[in-house]
Amino acid sequence: KDVQEMTAGYWFNIYNGPKGRFRQGFQYSYMVRNLWSGTGGTANPSNTTQGIDNMIFTSLRYYLP
Repeated sequence: KDVQEMTAGYWFNIYNGPKGRFRQGFQYSYMVRNLWSGTGGTANPSNTTQGIDNMIFTSLRYYLP
């Protein structure tokens, strides 16, 4: 029924020179999923179907010159 996601992250150049480029990245994502809350259109607040997911991604990259 409803999915919401918030994402934040960054990239940082550790080395950038004649031998190439070395980068480090970080990303955090927060996702919430809400399904229909009742049968026959009636809501039941004590029996909500909700999924929450916290995700962390990291990356190290080397780019050839």
